Amino acid sequence: MNKNKNAIGIIGGVGPQATKFIYEKIIEFSQTKYGAKDNDDYPKIIIYSVPIPDFISDEKRLEQAKKMLITATKSLTKAGVTKLSIASNTVHILLPKLRKQTIIDFLSVIEITAKKCSNCGFKKVGILGSPILVKSGIYTKALRKYGIRTILPTKEELQIAEDIIRDVLAGGKDGDKKQKYIKVLNELFTRGAEAIILGCTELPLAVNYEALGNKTINSDEVLAEALTDYYYE
Repeated sequence: MNKNKNAIGIIGGVGPQATKFIYEKIIEFSQTKYGAKDNDDYPKIIIYSVPIPDFISDEKRLEQAKKMLITATKSLTKAGVTKLSIASNTVHILLPKLRKQTIIDFLSVIEITAKKCSNCGFKKVGILGSPILVKSGIYTKALRKYGIRTILPTKEELQIAEDIIRDVLAGGKDGDKKQKYIKVLNELFTRGAEAIILGCTELPLAVNYEALGNKTINSDEVLAEALTDYYYE
């Protein structure tokens, strides 16, 4: 019987593919870092998948999304989770408001990703994500605490990032969009980025990043590992 009293709550569905990836990564880290083998070795996880209206480039539907996310936060709190998280970078612009709705601690993917960049010794980092996330400046602010400079995409590059995010949500079959997105990655490196934060939970799923080695920071994977560490440690 699993006697661990920790329980992870994930507000997901924003989008569903990213939530699936994070859940799979938690399983993987449970096996590779903590030796999980049997059913009762794995973490207790409650995922609340919220089909909120799209606001990655338009804030007009933000209020409706906020109400749905508050409901999810309260529901997970009542369900008995001991740590909350959001499987979406963009939704973190609402994190201060969501934190006011619960006594349970929220693990911020923005904060832990910035810390990872610091631990890796990066001094100049590119940021890619939804237009609203990048324009909000929350990654820039979090990285500044560690003395890390940020390189931001242009308006045109932000549009390409948004296009690839929407392509992943729709199944990720547009090769032309992927090629344009790869050019954006290369351009950020040309402008001096030592690494690039994939600051939208769909971006890690957009293309194969193996050729870039440790030059991309996968926010999905960072969150999954932090949640796994919390559960076991």
